[in-house]
Order: sequence, then C-alpha cells, then structure tokens
Amino acid sequence: MISKVYSAVIKGIDALPVTIETDIVRGMPDITITGLADATVKEAAVRVRAAIINSGYTFPLGRISINIAPAGVRKKGSVLDLGLAVGILAASGQIPEKELSGYMFAGELSLDGSVCAVKGILNITEKACAAGRSIIVPEENSIEASVVRGAAVLPAGSLEEVTRHLTHALEIKPAAGSFMTGDGRRVRQETVDFADVKGQENAKRALLIAAAGGHGVLMTGSPSTGKTMLAERLPGIMPPMSYEEIIKTTEIYSAAGLLSGEMPYIMERPFRRPHHSVTEAGLIGGGTVPRPGEITLASGGILFLDEFAEMDPRVTDALREPLERKKISFIRQGETYTFPADFLLVAASNPCRCGYYGDPSGRCICTPGEVARYRQKLSGPLLDRIDIHLDLKGVAYSDLTGKAGMSTAEMREMVVQARRVQRARFGDVMTVLNSGMTDRMAEEMSYIDEEGERLLGRAYDAFGLSPRVLGKTVRVARTIADIAGKERVDAGDIAEALQYSRWEHNGNKDNNQRER
Repeated sequence: MISKVYSAVIKGIDALPVTIETDIVRGMPDITITGLADATVKEAAVRVRAAIINSGYTFPLGRISINIAPAGVRKKGSVLDLGLAVGILAASGQIPEKELSGYMFAGELSLDGSVCAVKGILNITEKACAAGRSIIVPEENSIEASVVRGAAVLPAGSLEEVTRHLTHALEIKPAAGSFMTGDGRRVRQETVDFADVKGQENAKRALLIAAAGGHGVLMTGSPSTGKTMLAERLPGIMPPMSYEEIIKTTEIYSAAGLLSGEMPYIMERPFRRPHHSVTEAGLIGGGTVPRPGEITLASGGILFLDEFAEMDPRVTDALREPLERKKISFIRQGETYTFPADFLLVAASNPCRCGYYGDPSGRCICTPGEVARYRQKLSGPLLDRIDIHLDLKGVAYSDLTGKAGMSTAEMREMVVQARRVQRARFGDVMTVLNSGMTDRMAEEMSYIDEEGERLLGRAYDAFGLSPRVLGKTVRVARTIADIAGKERVDAGDIAEALQYSRWEHNGNKDNNQRER
C-alpha cells in the first residue's frame, strides 16, 4: 500500500511544498529515502522509528521506500519528521490513508514521540492555506502559524495526538485566530524621542525626508555630534507596519530561526545594528547553504552601520548591488537563493581617523593625506548610491538650553502623510516610495517646474554631478515636495535636495588632494 502525505521544506526563506510517498513491501527490514534528501532528512529514519514505537504503535517490518517529490530539489532539515512518521503509519494500515489529503504536516520528532518546534513554520503555513489544507504543527509554533489569516492551524504536542486525531479518537482544536485586528497596525510605544535631541534641526529634517521617501543616509561628523542618538530615534518616525509587511518580515525571521515563544512574530520595523567588524557573509548573507544576512533581517526596516569607514571596504562595497536591486541572490550547487534586502540604510562615520577633521576646536591631528586615505575607504560608486549626505557639526550651548524641536510624534505624522501621497501617485505600480522610482518614472512623476529645472541644470554643470547623483537629487526633491503637500517640485525643493547631494563630498575630496 502506498501512502501520500503533504509537507514542505524551507529553501532560503521560501517554503517548498513536497509530497512524501511511502511504500512498504516484504523483504529484509530497511528504509530507503530518495528525492535528493540530505543527511538531516535521512537521519530522520532513526527518530521516526523510535517515535512510532514509543507512541504505542507498531513499526512495520519489511522494505520501506520513501520518495520525497519533487525529486529534483534538495531537501534538508527535520521539518519532515512528522510527515514521514504519518506516511509510514498510513502505508502500514495503522491510520486511514484517505484522511491525509486534507492536511499538511510539519514538525520534528523526538525519540519519545514529542513534536518539537521547527524553523519556517509561518512560511509553510502560508503554503498549506493556499492549497486549502489544514496544517498540523508543533504546539510551540502554533502562535506563529496562526498569524496567517484564514489558515486552519492544529497544534500537536505528540505523534500520538496526531494519529488519534486522524483516526477520530481525539479532536485537536484549531489554534486561536490571528493576533491582529483591522489592518494589523498598533501604536508604537516610545522609549526615545526626537524632542530630546537639542540642536541638529537640519539633521532631524534630513532624517524626516529619509524616512518619508526611503532614502539612504550617511552622517559624517566628529564624536558627540549626535550621529548615534539621531539614528536610534529614526525607527520612531517610521510608519506602522501593515499586515502584509508583518507577514513578510516574520517570514524572514521564521526561516532564519530567530523567533521564539516570547517573540513569535514581528510587529515593529526591524532596526539592525551590526558591529563594524561584521563579515561580508554576516552582512550580505551566504554560506554553503545560504542564510539571510543583516541586510535581509533589516528588510522593511532600518540597517544602521556605525563607524562606516572603519568597516572592511570589501564588505561595504558588497552593499552596492542590494542598494540598487533591493534583493540579493546566491547560487549554490546549481540552485538559486534570493533574499529580500529592501532596507533603509543609515550610516555614520567620523570625518577622519582621529575624528576631528573640520571641527572648530582644531583638535584634528591627521595630515591631509591621512584624511584623504580615510575617506577613500568608502568607494565613489557606493557613496553615489546613498541619497542623503549630512555633515554634522557640534551643538552650540544656546541650542542645548533652547526649546525642544520637532517631536517623534510630529515627525511620524509627516512621514505617514508623505507616504500616503506617494501610494496615491504610484497607484498599481509596484514602487511605493520615491527612492524606488526608475529613471523613467522619476522623469514622468517628479513634476518639476521651469525654475526648478533651470536650477537643476545649472547645478549639474557647476558641481559636476553624475547622472546617478542627479537622479537621486530629483527623487529627494520629490519627497521634500510631498512632505510639504505640493504637487509640483519647485526651485526651493531642488535647492534643499542639492544640500544633501554627493557633490559636497567630491568637493571635500578634491580640496584634500590639493592640500596634499
């Protein structure tokens, strides 16, 4: 008798549905698993045999052949354990095979028959829901799985519970419905506020523009100018996550095995802050079996890279592709793994190794050549991919004792309104933020008036802007106009956007070279 059981495996951060076919014939006792199963799947035979016996069932004697289809895709992990055990029990006639078509099974088995938590259960549950099947999952994964709207999630603590449910001796009650109501939004609980930042109103304005349009930022300044303080407050002005964004982000963390009973889903935009010594694999992802890196874990949120110029240039240059494509791909053993990388980059750097180049105190001890070499650690092509460049100066005493500026709540409301304008403009187009506009979209949807066009042309010639920097200046100007609620981009918007363009860095670099 041949049984068919439905399950899934995780490939990268995606779930791949599979069918477990089991056949038992007379012969010397043996288990053969085919279908490009790796060692972790083949080791399941030992766990499954012990789990079946210790759950009070009979492990069949004979030749057991198991095929995991599709056979051309590699399978790894312990997520198939439960499906393998159910398939053997059905093929040996201990549970009715006809009961299996409406279910998908996912879970690791311990030797005593307990069903243990696995990675990627949210991703697998989505596949089960799309196929119209109920899914039996480990109890520890039930809250995570129930995030999927419309999914019939049945939490099981042991193999015996599963088999008794399939033989109608016990009914496993579905897990509670989705944890969210409405569109999944919730009020962010503030712990830090932009109102606490005295002075640096220009920097706060730039970060407001960055959050509104999804523009990457590089802050350069001496120690104690507030770079880290500003970056840590940026998540507070980001708009709440929609249900779709929560699902997409939780999928990433689920597949990476970073969820837990205390954090079974992600409802706040990620804020990732790797150390400046992070490796290329740690930042970008990769490995023999590719795993998500920091750029993927930050997708939908913020990636903060402090001490940017102290990072290995090979690591920082690896950001160039994901900053453009919003995703990263790896090829391993003939298979392609693609991870999302749609993050808001916020980087901070000192202007030189001692940190005080250009500081009014005159404390810099670096030579012009040392300053130039320090800045050259960040390549031009990488800097061209960052929309907003900020040079931070020290805060005056009068600013420290003055009144507070914009608060986080005020800035967040402006960001939400600007993004609402962008969604209305782009309509059905996949791009929803100005930073993601193609060159053609920027040309058609920026709506620059005549005076603004003249100013942009003069700046292009006078400052020697590259076409890429010019395009990013236009996108930033469009966001500035959106914040102000203006349909057309005027000369004032262009002038402000030019303050953040990379021409200032080119000028500083040229000055340093002349000094040297």
